Amino acid sequence: MRELEERLARQEATSEELSICKEKLEDEVSGLKGDVEGLELHLQKSEQEKQTKDNQIRTLNEEMARQDESISKLQKDKKQMDQTIKQTQEALAAEEDKVNHLNKLKQKLEQNVDEASTLTYARVIRVDLLILGLVL
Repeated sequence: MRELEERLARQEATSEELSICKEKLEDEVSGLKGDVEGLELHLQKSEQEKQTKDNQIRTLNEEMARQDESISKLQKDKKQMDQTIKQTQEALAAEEDKVNHLNKLKQKLEQNVDEASTLTYARVIRVDLLILGLVL
């Protein structure tokens, strides 16, 4: 019987140690569960942040595409305007050449009119002198 009592005491001691280990393990499991829950929350937040960032990136890429399209259109418009300006400048230069030519012709015509007027005036004076010469 003594053996049984000793055996019972050892089993109770072992049972006590196992209970203490069980409590420690339960505490550790509880702590690990808390850590897992914290990590899951962190993962959810990270996934939400990633989704938000992905949406922002998509929005920015769309805006960049719109800006690129606007830039392309503006460059095309600028090229057309440059071409129009060049054509207008060429037309203006041609018109200025015409005006200069016409001004030269006008000056020649005015000079010819002045010379003709002078000749006509000289003829009138001669005629008048002849008439006066005959009358006197």
